[in-house]
Amino acid sequence: MDTTDTLLQPLDPDAPCGPNLEYDAAFLALETLASPRAERVVGDSVKQAESPEWRDVARQAEDVATRTRDLRVAIHLATARLHTGGFPAWAEGIALVRGLLERYWDDVHPAPDDGDTTERVNALAALSSPDAMLGQLRVAHLVRAERLGGFSLRDLRVLAGSVKPTDGAVAVTQEHVDSVMQQVDVDTLVQFHDAIATGLDHTRAIGHLFDERTPGSGPELDALVRDLRELQAFVQPYVSARAPDAVAARDADASTDAEATPVSSREARGPIQGAADVVRMLDEICAWYAIHEPSSPIPPLLQRARSLVGLGFADLLKAIAPGGLAEFQVLSGDGRDA
Repeated sequence: MDTTDTLLQPLDPDAPCGPNLEYDAAFLALETLASPRAERVVGDSVKQAESPEWRDVARQAEDVATRTRDLRVAIHLATARLHTGGFPAWAEGIALVRGLLERYWDDVHPAPDDGDTTERVNALAALSSPDAMLGQLRVAHLVRAERLGGFSLRDLRVLAGSVKPTDGAVAVTQEHVDSVMQQVDVDTLVQFHDAIATGLDHTRAIGHLFDERTPGSGPELDALVRDLRELQAFVQPYVSARAPDAVAARDADASTDAEATPVSSREARGPIQGAADVVRMLDEICAWYAIHEPSSPIPPLLQRARSLVGLGFADLLKAIAPGGLAEFQVLSGDGRDA
């Protein structure tokens, strides 16, 4: 039984997720270990900002995870494993988050409060936050080749011109990227490719679960989905050239899974059936631009349009022309004095 399976087992027949340890010393220590230390002044000198010691974070998260089933702990574990075991280990961490939600919706911490999942949604926001897991995903090395090192998603964006380089940082070149992708062990390349696809599947499944359980009140995962799709588009030509059989096998597995698994309305193709499909299409268009035309001004406009989907006329008018709302209220009678 691997670690993920072990951490998905119930802790007690009557309390499968164990106690909520958010005020326990070990949980608080994990939160401290996982927090980067900001730049600070010590005496007459300035100490530079420090990243967490990820192996310490992983050990502490694993220890706490043996005592409770908590999404916050699982996310810390996934983030730490990204740095200690690469993207395949990260994908296993996201599988744990998904599994906890699917098996223990009513009990996994933070548990719903009389059906209110606000605290849970806030915890899962770390998945798609630049200040939490998503930020680490953007700076972690995708793969590493012996003697050449590696590069990150952020490096690729600097190379494409969609992100400004950090002061003093040495930008990677296309030659370096190509050399790493050609010389990295082919099994490592395939594992990275599969991890991105698997992580994307798990992320979407988490979103779908909230769509089913609490429609309209789930975590915002679009940024993570877009980044994973960008990585998928990047690695595809390299792995297709070096390991075509592995790609074909995964595509066949994906096709079989698609036939065996009912497709939710959010993922269904064909005519648009409602507002959820409109949002999905807008997200896919933005993902395409992020990959192929990252400097385009169109995605911000589409994101603005996305935020308006589902609004009533008055709310829509308030959002795009606040000055016209008062006139509308007078005309409709809503603005009359009591």
